[in-house]
Amino acid sequence: MVKLVLLLLLCSLPAASFAEYGGNPRTIPLQTFKDRFTTEELVDITTAYAEDGYIRNVVSKLSEMGSVDLDSSIVKNSMVYLASKSIISMNRAKDILK
Repeated sequence: MVKLVLLLLLCSLPAASFAEYGGNPRTIPLQTFKDRFTTEELVDITTAYAEDGYIRNVVSKLSEMGSVDLDSSIVKNSMVYLASKSIISMNRAKDILK
């Protein structure tokens, strides 16, 4: 997740319509997904990245995607994992996935 965060911090993707993502309004550009996190959350994810293999794995997978399906198992499971590590709350996870 931290690699994703770092990648997202370094790049800015242009706005794209949902039609460009197969018309699925639950699939959003990677940058839009990153923008849903607060700065504090991103810092906490970056800090955890150094020590957490699961977070590194998720960041790697997400960084290879041009868009994020908010209903995908990797995204949902990642949010639950971040909540289990007290990086975000479950309420924040739900808000991010809206």
